Amino acid sequence: MDVETGWFPPRATCDFGGGDVRDFISPTKSVVFSVTGVLIAILLAVGLILTVRRLSGDPGPTRTADGVDLGKRRRNHLIFGTLDIAVVVAVLTAGNVIAIILGDLPGGILFGLASAAGLSALAAVLDRHTGPLPSTALDHRRRGTAAGLIVLGVIFAATAITGQMPFLRLWCVPLAAATYAAVTAVQWSRLPHYKRDHRTAHHSTR
Repeated sequence: MDVETGWFPPRATCDFGGGDVRDFISPTKSVVFSVTGVLIAILLAVGLILTVRRLSGDPGPTRTADGVDLGKRRRNHLIFGTLDIAVVVAVLTAGNVIAIILGDLPGGILFGLASAAGLSALAAVLDRHTGPLPSTALDHRRRGTAAGLIVLGVIFAATAITGQMPFLRLWCVPLAAATYAAVTAVQWSRLPHYKRDHRTAHHSTR
């Protein structure tokens, strides 16, 4: 029995010998999968281009920390942001298996690009709503993008080191959560305004 597969257009045929050849993906499904794959690739390319442009665009006005409880904001960022990242990575762990099984190498590549874009976008939104202040919109986007890419990089690096590539495992979820919490904690610690207020609050309680 000879099995022949292809990813563009998607096909899977099995030759049982004696002229008995069976297609496991119908021509209609193959066309649908091909068009869908091309559209996804185009959307990802456009999204990446727009992301790069946004990361180098106008920073916009600075949002100050006046009237904002930075300690509470930081806790919200660490707690709720970490939980959100954990949920998303859990979904990506399942999606990784489906993408690679159905799409082979191209599916894995598309999955990686989509994961990078999705995690970066989510982290940027979290930073905008609960991230360090004072900050511009550009600051939020850059910090969020950095956090998302670092989380994804750590996941893939750990998976490769353990010899379990290309499939992600569920232990990636707590690893991603811990990585995101560490990255955001460092980002907060690098903000002069927060460090000054934090030291002041610490001395006042002594």
